[in-house]
Amino acid sequence: MERSTLTSRVIALDREVHRFVSRQSFQAWMRLDVTVPQLKTLFFVSNERGTNPRKLAAALKVTPSNVTGIVDRLVEQGLLSREEDRDDRRVLLLRITEKGESILDDLRERRISSLRETLADLSVDELRSLVDGLSALAASVHAHEQAGTGKKIEVLGMSGKTSHSTAVDDIGALTLFGFRRVRE
Repeated sequence: MERSTLTSRVIALDREVHRFVSRQSFQAWMRLDVTVPQLKTLFFVSNERGTNPRKLAAALKVTPSNVTGIVDRLVEQGLLSREEDRDDRRVLLLRITEKGESILDDLRERRISSLRETLADLSVDELRSLVDGLSALAASVHAHEQAGTGKKIEVLGMSGKTSHSTAVDDIGALTLFGFRRVRE
Protein backbone atom coordinates (compact mmCIF):
# COMPACT_ATOMS: atom_id res chain seq x y z
CA MET A 1 0.00 0.00 0.00
CA GLU A 2 1.12 3.51 -0.61
CA ARG A 3 1.73 5.99 2.22
CA SER A 4 -1.49 7.98 1.79
CA THR A 5 -3.60 4.80 1.74
CA LEU A 6 -1.88 3.51 4.87
CA THR A 7 -2.28 6.86 6.58
CA SER A 8 -5.99 6.91 5.76
CA ARG A 9 -6.37 3.37 7.08
CA VAL A 10 -4.61 4.25 10.36
CA ILE A 11 -6.91 7.25 10.82
CA ALA A 12 -10.01 5.15 10.08
CA LEU A 13 -8.93 2.44 12.52
CA ASP A 14 -8.16 5.04 15.18
CA ARG A 15 -11.69 6.44 14.79
CA GLU A 16 -13.18 2.96 15.03
CA VAL A 17 -11.29 2.17 18.24
CA HIS A 18 -12.10 5.60 19.67
CA ARG A 19 -15.82 5.13 18.95
CA PHE A 20 -15.79 1.76 20.71
CA VAL A 21 -14.01 3.10 23.78
CA SER A 22 -16.27 6.16 23.84
CA ARG A 23 -19.39 3.99 23.77
CA GLN A 24 -18.02 1.91 26.62
CA SER A 25 -17.38 4.93 28.83
CA PHE A 26 -20.48 6.90 27.81
CA GLN A 27 -22.48 5.76 30.83
CA ALA A 28 -19.77 6.94 33.22
CA TRP A 29 -19.80 10.37 31.57
CA MET A 30 -23.58 10.57 31.74
CA ARG A 31 -23.60 9.89 35.50
CA LEU A 32 -21.42 12.90 36.19
CA ASP A 33 -23.08 15.93 37.71
CA VAL A 34 -21.03 18.38 35.63
CA THR A 35 -21.56 20.10 32.30
CA VAL A 36 -19.26 19.61 29.31
CA PRO A 37 -17.53 22.99 29.89
CA GLN A 38 -17.02 22.05 33.54
CA LEU A 39 -15.52 18.69 32.55
CA LYS A 40 -13.23 20.39 30.03
CA THR A 41 -12.18 22.75 32.82
CA LEU A 42 -11.36 19.86 35.14
CA PHE A 43 -9.26 18.14 32.47
CA PHE A 44 -7.44 21.37 31.56
CA VAL A 45 -6.65 22.35 35.15
CA SER A 46 -5.54 18.79 35.92
CA ASN A 47 -3.30 18.57 32.85
CA GLU A 48 -1.79 21.99 33.56
CA ARG A 49 -1.32 21.12 37.25
CA GLY A 50 -3.05 24.37 38.04
CA THR A 51 -3.70 27.48 35.99
CA ASN A 52 -5.16 30.95 36.19
CA PRO A 53 -8.60 32.05 34.94
CA ARG A 54 -7.14 33.97 31.98
CA LYS A 55 -5.35 30.89 30.59
CA LEU A 56 -8.42 28.77 31.23
CA ALA A 57 -10.65 31.21 29.32
CA ALA A 58 -8.23 31.16 26.38
CA ALA A 59 -8.08 27.36 26.38
CA LEU A 60 -11.87 27.03 26.51
CA LYS A 61 -12.29 29.85 23.99
CA VAL A 62 -14.74 31.68 26.22
CA THR A 63 -14.78 35.05 27.94
CA PRO A 64 -13.31 35.48 31.43
CA SER A 65 -16.82 36.13 32.78
CA ASN A 66 -17.94 32.72 31.45
CA VAL A 67 -14.99 31.11 33.23
CA THR A 68 -16.04 32.73 36.50
CA GLY A 69 -19.42 30.97 36.40
CA ILE A 70 -17.88 27.62 35.46
CA VAL A 71 -15.26 27.89 38.20
CA ASP A 72 -17.82 29.04 40.79
CA ARG A 73 -19.91 25.90 40.24
CA LEU A 74 -16.87 23.61 40.36
CA VAL A 75 -15.65 25.24 43.58
CA GLU A 76 -19.15 24.84 45.10
CA GLN A 77 -19.03 21.12 44.28
CA GLY A 78 -15.57 20.78 45.82
CA LEU A 79 -13.96 19.81 42.50
CA LEU A 80 -11.76 22.88 42.07
CA SER A 81 -10.10 25.32 44.45
CA ARG A 82 -9.05 28.94 44.14
CA GLU A 83 -5.79 30.04 45.72
CA GLU A 84 -3.87 33.28 45.81
CA ASP A 85 -0.49 33.23 44.13
CA ARG A 86 2.22 33.42 46.81
CA ASP A 87 4.24 35.88 44.75
CA ASP A 88 1.36 38.09 43.63
CA ARG A 89 -1.86 38.19 45.64
CA ARG A 90 -3.66 39.76 42.68
CA VAL A 91 -3.21 36.52 40.72
CA LEU A 92 -5.71 33.75 41.30
CA LEU A 93 -4.63 30.13 40.80
CA LEU A 94 -7.06 27.34 40.04
CA ARG A 95 -6.23 23.83 41.23
CA ILE A 96 -8.12 20.59 40.98
CA THR A 97 -9.07 19.03 44.31
CA GLU A 98 -8.70 15.39 45.30
CA LYS A 99 -12.42 14.95 44.67
CA GLY A 100 -12.06 16.45 41.17
CA GLU A 101 -9.02 14.32 40.42
CA SER A 102 -10.91 11.26 41.63
CA ILE A 103 -13.64 11.88 39.05
CA LEU A 104 -11.08 12.15 36.26
CA ASP A 105 -9.24 9.06 37.53
CA ASP A 106 -12.49 7.10 37.44
CA LEU A 107 -13.12 8.15 33.83
CA ARG A 108 -9.57 7.22 32.85
CA GLU A 109 -9.81 3.87 34.64
CA ARG A 110 -13.05 2.99 32.88
CA ARG A 111 -11.36 3.68 29.55
CA ILE A 112 -8.34 1.58 30.52
CA SER A 113 -10.57 -1.28 31.69
CA SER A 114 -12.44 -1.24 28.40
CA LEU A 115 -9.18 -1.37 26.46
CA ARG A 116 -7.82 -4.19 28.66
CA GLU A 117 -10.91 -6.29 27.95
CA THR A 118 -10.49 -5.76 24.22
CA LEU A 119 -6.74 -6.37 24.23
CA ALA A 120 -7.26 -9.63 26.11
CA ASP A 121 -8.73 -11.06 22.89
CA LEU A 122 -5.49 -10.49 20.96
CA SER A 123 -2.71 -13.04 20.64
CA VAL A 124 0.76 -12.28 22.01
CA ASP A 125 2.04 -11.79 18.44
CA GLU A 126 -0.78 -9.35 17.69
CA LEU A 127 -0.01 -7.47 20.90
CA ARG A 128 3.69 -7.27 19.95
CA SER A 129 2.79 -5.88 16.52
CA LEU A 130 0.45 -3.37 18.12
CA VAL A 131 3.14 -2.27 20.58
CA ASP A 132 5.61 -1.78 17.72
CA GLY A 133 3.15 0.28 15.70
CA LEU A 134 2.04 2.38 18.65
CA SER A 135 5.68 2.84 19.70
CA ALA A 136 6.50 4.34 16.32
CA LEU A 137 3.40 6.55 16.47
CA ALA A 138 4.17 7.69 20.02
CA ALA A 139 7.76 8.53 19.05
CA SER A 140 6.47 10.68 16.21
CA VAL A 141 3.93 12.39 18.47
CA HIS A 142 6.60 13.20 21.05
CA ALA A 143 8.93 14.47 18.33
CA HIS A 144 6.24 16.87 17.13
CA GLU A 145 5.55 18.01 20.71
CA GLN A 146 9.22 18.69 21.35
CA ALA A 147 10.10 20.07 17.91
CA GLY A 148 13.01 22.39 18.02
CA THR A 149 15.04 20.91 20.87
CA GLY A 150 17.40 19.32 18.36
CA LYS A 151 17.77 16.05 20.21
CA LYS A 152 17.62 12.80 18.30
CA ILE A 153 16.97 9.52 20.02
CA GLU A 154 16.22 5.99 18.98
CA VAL A 155 13.52 4.02 20.71
CA LEU A 156 13.02 0.29 20.72
CA GLY A 157 9.64 -1.39 20.41
CA MET A 158 8.83 -4.89 21.70
CA SER A 159 10.15 -6.67 18.62
CA GLY A 160 13.44 -4.80 18.74
CA LYS A 161 12.53 -2.59 15.77
CA THR A 162 14.03 0.85 16.15
CA SER A 163 11.99 4.01 15.69
CA HIS A 164 13.90 7.24 15.20
CA SER A 165 12.56 10.31 16.85
CA THR A 166 14.06 13.74 16.57
CA ALA A 167 13.68 16.16 19.43
CA VAL A 168 12.12 13.81 21.93
CA ASP A 169 12.96 15.36 25.25
CA ASP A 170 10.82 13.50 27.77
CA ILE A 171 12.21 9.99 28.11
CA GLY A 172 9.99 9.41 31.14
CA ALA A 173 6.91 9.82 28.96
CA LEU A 174 8.35 7.45 26.38
CA THR A 175 8.63 4.66 28.91
CA LEU A 176 4.85 4.77 29.24
CA PHE A 177 4.71 3.48 25.68
CA GLY A 178 7.26 0.71 26.21
CA PHE A 179 10.23 2.65 24.88
CA ARG A 180 13.76 2.20 26.03
CA ARG A 181 16.48 4.72 25.34
CA VAL A 182 19.02 3.21 22.99
CA ARG A 183 21.25 6.05 21.91
CA GLU A 184 21.09 9.81 22.17
